[in-house]
Amino acid sequence: MNFWRSGGITAAVLIFLGSGFSQGQTPQQTGTAPAPVIGVSASPLMPALARIPAPDDPLEMVREGAQTVETAQERSDAVNLLIKAERLSNVRAQAYDLKTSFTTYGSLPSDGRWILEDISPSRDVYRWTAQGPGFSGVYLYNNRMLLSNQPAGTVPLRLTQVREALFFIYPPLGPRIGMRTATVNGASGQLRCVLVARRLASLAGVTFSSGRSFEESEYCVDGMSGLLASYSPVPGLYVRYDYSSAIKFHDHLIPSGFTISENGHTVIEARTDNVSDPPDVNHSLFQTEGLSQVGVGSIMEPALMVWGNQPSTAATGTQVVVVHGTVSSDGRLGEPEILASTDSALNDEALQHVNRAHALQIDQDLQPGTTPETREAFFVVRFDPPRPCPQSSFIAGVGCARSN
Repeated sequence: MNFWRSGGITAAVLIFLGSGFSQGQTPQQTGTAPAPVIGVSASPLMPALARIPAPDDPLEMVREGAQTVETAQERSDAVNLLIKAERLSNVRAQAYDLKTSFTTYGSLPSDGRWILEDISPSRDVYRWTAQGPGFSGVYLYNNRMLLSNQPAGTVPLRLTQVREALFFIYPPLGPRIGMRTATVNGASGQLRCVLVARRLASLAGVTFSSGRSFEESEYCVDGMSGLLASYSPVPGLYVRYDYSSAIKFHDHLIPSGFTISENGHTVIEARTDNVSDPPDVNHSLFQTEGLSQVGVGSIMEPALMVWGNQPSTAATGTQVVVVHGTVSSDGRLGEPEILASTDSALNDEALQHVNRAHALQIDQDLQPGTTPETREAFFVVRFDPPRPCPQSSFIAGVGCARSN
């Protein structure tokens, strides 16, 4: 029984409307972009992406042989595999004090040496702190009220990535989630992998690539221990968990560390420094002096998965670029970077497209008293050559090109 809280929280899914989002849709001619669509759409964008294989990457596990889950027993096996993996290492199943240190590499403003601590002595009290390059944050949740020394600040990308890898990786496992499975050989033995297509309620009639596609997140579990070995939310980004010196905490095995790689290069090396029972709820750590009220709710939520498409005269056939960054409460894209691309010539255009997308304004309808959020976000941008306009079309900007 999960006394505390689950590390697996549903990630939001957004589909942002670029030109040519759907051949049957015409943007409103009002001077403003359509509101983002939240949830699952029947757009032909989905099966098209399912057919496009993930780019070659040394850390990609499912390169071929993925099989669609078709029976109740197969779905039960896949779901239980992920539930067991989460339970085995869920530090949040009880009161805890988790200390993590990590080093990040690259040219982003948040790259460098970091120290992170998460403490929760009771169900309604939670405190986390982080110190890194140009950042020092204290966040205290008391009966859902957030107090902080950074009431108006945003959370840097690398810090967001580490906290995602610690707490927010498992997908929703409801009836509208498509799954495929594969068995592969990893460095330490056989792995059982589950590919989760978050937007596809049914895989019937959808043609997938033999290996993992741009539609799928990837979870690979050690076949012997049942522990999660690797996680990839999108092609190009891979989290690998290390249990070589795992810490036993109550009935759980906490990984001794993990690495996060992008485009074949390690960008984060994290280490679990200590896991222990927390101090009493009356400890001075949980007092509010020196902190300001921010709002009700968390400043961080699970990552956004955002899909869109854009016609481009530079596209030679259908191409895909994955952009990664954070989204602030006012809609700004922070610390953007390219994770994967089938055509690097489209990388700059993908960044420009994401920056223009009105779907970034995720908090535009926040109610008074709500905590402004920082979200890690993955943007999967599909590029197609402009299609010929129908002879009857007279509306500009619908993703088609007139022939001369």
